[in-house]
Amino acid sequence: MAIYSWHEVGDAPAAPGVYAWYYTPEITVFDLDRITSEIVELKEGRGTSAAKDAVREFLDETIFRYFREQPYSAQLRGPLKPRYEGKMEHQPTLSETLLDRIVEDPARLCTIRAVLEASAPNFASPIYIGMSERLRMRLGKHKALIEKYGELPDPGLSEEDQRDHSFAKEVRARSIPPSRLFVVATVISGPPGTYVDIENILNRIHYPLLGRN
Repeated sequence: MAIYSWHEVGDAPAAPGVYAWYYTPEITVFDLDRITSEIVELKEGRGTSAAKDAVREFLDETIFRYFREQPYSAQLRGPLKPRYEGKMEHQPTLSETLLDRIVEDPARLCTIRAVLEASAPNFASPIYIGMSERLRMRLGKHKALIEKYGELPDPGLSEEDQRDHSFAKEVRARSIPPSRLFVVATVISGPPGTYVDIENILNRIHYPLLGRN
């Protein structure tokens, strides 16, 4: 198993294996200074509740929005009952006590920032899991699509190509900075096609945000 940063993807082996893309959230020093000042001003001017709202919006903007699930299609029906169907949106929730602690002591955000920087991959879920007979080529294709994405996928593409386009589209739609992406790749030896079986199992264990199959 090896880790490759965004700029090291071309160093991946040209061998069969599985891989997982990760995104590391970023909170900049500028972000910290801004929200810290805002918390102090709001507490003094409009009270704790307004400061908590600001922290909630800050965490959503810098962290949670990148990981928001796509809406579920839901349907409710029963014998001789009306039928209901529609989209159910993911609503991330934050602990009120967490917000209270940050408003009381904004310096906690410095520790949160440091831990988030080091959280992936050990404490993070992959955002995409894939496999390939030639890891270097497949990962290079992901990188190229993310860098230049802007065209609609060709409906005549293979299933694998459509998944690659879909992944690139989601990365761009969520405004995920490519430089914050990295990939973990593992060469798989054994009978031909073993990497396909492993990728299938990993997707069903980890349910990556941007690439479920």
